[in-house]
Amino acid sequence: MRATIKDVAKAAGVSPSTVSLIINEKPVSISKDTREKVMRAVNELHYRPNQLAVGLVTNTTNTIGLILPDSNNPFFAALSNQIEIRLRHENLNVIIGNTGGDPKITRQYLRIFSDRCVDGIVLAQMDFEDGDETAKCQELLKSIDIPVVYVDRVTDDRNHFSVEVDQTQIGYLGTRHLLELGHRQIGCASGSIRLNVNAGRYRGYCMAFEEYGLEVNPDLLFCDSMSIECGRKALPCLLGQNVTAIFAFNDMIAYGIYQECRSYDLSIPHDLSIVGVDDIALSDIIYPPLTTVAQPMAEIAEHAVSGMLHLLKNQRERQETAKLNPILKVRGSTARAE
Repeated sequence: MRATIKDVAKAAGVSPSTVSLIINEKPVSISKDTREKVMRAVNELHYRPNQLAVGLVTNTTNTIGLILPDSNNPFFAALSNQIEIRLRHENLNVIIGNTGGDPKITRQYLRIFSDRCVDGIVLAQMDFEDGDETAKCQELLKSIDIPVVYVDRVTDDRNHFSVEVDQTQIGYLGTRHLLELGHRQIGCASGSIRLNVNAGRYRGYCMAFEEYGLEVNPDLLFCDSMSIECGRKALPCLLGQNVTAIFAFNDMIAYGIYQECRSYDLSIPHDLSIVGVDDIALSDIIYPPLTTVAQPMAEIAEHAVSGMLHLLKNQRERQETAKLNPILKVRGSTARAE
């Protein structure tokens, strides 16, 4: 049975209030001998404070809920790791919920975290294909009096602090790189274009074409999902449009294209140039290394946590959105058009 503060007090021969003062390091006059007896009893009994009881007194749980749309995606796995490390450094615990991109499960986790009285929520998806589902999640958040920070798949919501990478710039940088190499038939392999992140990346793609005075061919856009499977499906469709390069809207899609290229006996980058997005760890390891537009993971996590800490101290104070810039990392998967 778990030891209680009364058990510690009895073993040390002091009152429970004295034990509380000592283990919480309150600045009160207690002899060194008494402190040593109490700490010895704490160690012998393996006493740990009841966090639920502490939370009732302090009205905090020192816990943050982190809701991810896809923990199988290495980008979100790495992002959650960065956020968790920074929260632990602030003595905050993390509970993680994976929704699989399902808005109903997202709302379920919002309710669960609210019921568990987490101090704040970091939400990595508040934008869904169905606008009505997005609206339902927003309405639910209005009824939950908990600080919320949005990261990655955000939506237009002035009521919550968000950390946003310029998605239009991501599309622009990736496409401009391919145009500079002389490619003109550049396909796009994307998840749903109804999501703001994908719409922004496609907008950047179009901007780069317009800058070069070129027409955008809508037939070069293939939409499916943000997954390896999307890349596998996209390649034969885009090859049918005579593309010489493909801008994959994330690295996972690019990996699917790599995999499918073997079936078509295509050499990367000699037969096909490929650009991805995210710069997840494998992208510098696969052969040839993937040219990708990196989202600044460490900065996203840093701003998300600092924003959360600010909200925990000043919950009623509005905070400006943090807007970050992506970085093009040129590697071996792109070459000049022949």
